[in-house]
Amino acid sequence: MPPILHLVRHAEGWHNIADHGEDIHDPFLTPHGEKQCKNLRENFPYHDNIELLLASPMKRTIQTCRLSFKPVVDRGQQILLMPLAQEASSTQMDTGSTVEQIKEAFGDLVDTHRAAEVHPHWMKNVGRFGPDAEAQIGRAKELRQFIMGRPEKHIVLVSHGAFAHAITGNFTKDGKETTRMWENAECRTYTFDESSGDEAKIIETEDSKGRRPSLSLKD
Repeated sequence: MPPILHLVRHAEGWHNIADHGEDIHDPFLTPHGEKQCKNLRENFPYHDNIELLLASPMKRTIQTCRLSFKPVVDRGQQILLMPLAQEASSTQMDTGSTVEQIKEAFGDLVDTHRAAEVHPHWMKNVGRFGPDAEAQIGRAKELRQFIMGRPEKHIVLVSHGAFAHAITGNFTKDGKETTRMWENAECRTYTFDESSGDEAKIIETEDSKGRRPSLSLKD
């Protein structure tokens, strides 16, 4: 049986509150963002079930994963960095740091082999990591396939507000988001639709729907 996926948008980063925040390279979380992580940690009911932590290789997503899922980290679980989960733009705020810089900031907490060896050019924001809709849809599909094929039963993925729309399928071929923006530190839970084949589509659980506000776009 495919795993259950707990998909999270990172908590508030400095780029979220700064004028011209898009010019801040790979920002960390704000103090308020750290509080959002604490709130998620205290209200997330499945810490004991989590067998794998995944995060985009950006500092704000790694930090969100570490703080929000501290009970899992405290059991010795590393965070596997997933370039396929990075945000979808070429701005400085969405351009990653080098593996060396990531290791300097987070040490042995992070498993960087997919960033260093599998996708070593992920920081260039081109090709499959480009911001165009086709690249995002293809990358999201590849990410879902990877997660669907994992043996763990409960998996956390910390990603980004825009790219989460591509992951969930709330995204048209023209790149239009069909649901509201994810809130900072918002967590939703999904199962995989085994009938969807290599599309590896995900379906939000009823329990998850009950925990969050409506997804309707505002007028």
